[in-house]
Amino acid sequence: MHLARAHQEPAAPTRFENARQALAGAREYLLFWHPPGRRGAAEYLGGRWEWGWTLFVWTSEVAVGDAWETLVGGREYVVQRLTREAFASFLRETSEIGGLLIDGELEGPGKVIRAERDQLIQRDDALSALTPRR
Repeated sequence: MHLARAHQEPAAPTRFENARQALAGAREYLLFWHPPGRRGAAEYLGGRWEWGWTLFVWTSEVAVGDAWETLVGGREYVVQRLTREAFASFLRETSEIGGLLIDGELEGPGKVIRAERDQLIQRDDALSALTPRR
């Protein structure tokens, strides 16, 4: 016996979950930065947000997507891969970071990163998401 089904368009895949779930579920974290030079400090890819400096973080190479070539080749950022423990330690030690933007998308030539509100997470919430549950 065959049942008739109404035609349904498949739902568009979501590029990300919410930031807390994405952080909690990731195995590694990718940051893009310019190492310190003779006259300057290290510069991580990020921007200003209402809570202060916001670090841009990706949860996999797939999440970076086409932006990889723009960031590494075009803008000469260096990728830094961190484990959960190393990333949590990094956040604890860098108090100037107010929050994170998770898995943002580059627009145009890569000077603008587009994100939805639920891709943003404040620093303390991010540290909580990175801490293993007991």
